[in-house]
Amino acid sequence: MTVVELYQPDEPAYTSDMDVSWHEWQPIGKAAGVVPVALLDLAEEYNINPVYAAAVFVLETDWGSSSAWLNNHNPAGIRCGDRYCKYGTATDGLRRMMEIMADYYTNGLTTVAQQRSLWSETEDTEQIVQLMIQLAEGK
Repeated sequence: MTVVELYQPDEPAYTSDMDVSWHEWQPIGKAAGVVPVALLDLAEEYNINPVYAAAVFVLETDWGSSSAWLNNHNPAGIRCGDRYCKYGTATDGLRRMMEIMADYYTNGLTTVAQQRSLWSETEDTEQIVQLMIQLAEGK
């Protein structure tokens, strides 16, 4: 193992301080049946880590089973004023989620903890990190 490999591992460490920018990932196990293909494509387009985006999707939609996702294509509790937004297609909803994440990133919220502190009304950073680990391991 070289010194460079020690400081730039092939696999990212999923922590609350992890930078949320894009890296290669392909869902396996349970995630492969739940994470929409559009999420992976949009993550790359918006330079968002797909494991992070998938963890947010999984938490917010209860593994893709929430009525907000199934009926309104809202993947992350996105609000439109005093109500939850409704999107015409799943891809539209996922695109809006990525736009928000990318906007946070460009405005200096570059870690999981920073983004979740603004995104969520509850402290769920550790839940997101645990989901990221679970998704990356394919469980």
